[in-house]
Amino acid sequence: MGSNKKSREIVEEFKLAWAVYTAGVIVLLAAGWWFMRNWGWSWVRNLILLEAATVLLVPARGATADGPLVPVLPLFVYQTLFEEEGATPEVSASLVFAAAGAFAVMLIVGIIKLMLRRRKDRPMTESDQY
Repeated sequence: MGSNKKSREIVEEFKLAWAVYTAGVIVLLAAGWWFMRNWGWSWVRNLILLEAATVLLVPARGATADGPLVPVLPLFVYQTLFEEEGATPEVSASLVFAAAGAFAVMLIVGIIKLMLRRRKDRPMTESDQY
């Protein structure tokens, strides 16, 4: 009975920690957007903010399989600096796939925007059928 109560307390502590951490990341991203709002290249701003949000908010498992979910970038940094063997392959792979996935999403969105803008800006003539 005592260990069940203790595990519930740990779960509640992690929920509170995740809420505080997520709120902090949202404030950080909002501040980044605010300071970069006048950039001429909005796609660079969007890419930087999406990458930051992804690597800071994607959860990963710690050293134990039944351990709590921890944000992947802080876990990677912690393991790299303080663990003897460095970052585990699972955490490294999670970080790479999260960052690459966010980059791929922004690449696809950027290509679609470029194609739509090019089609809209170019005047259509009778000799140009494309």
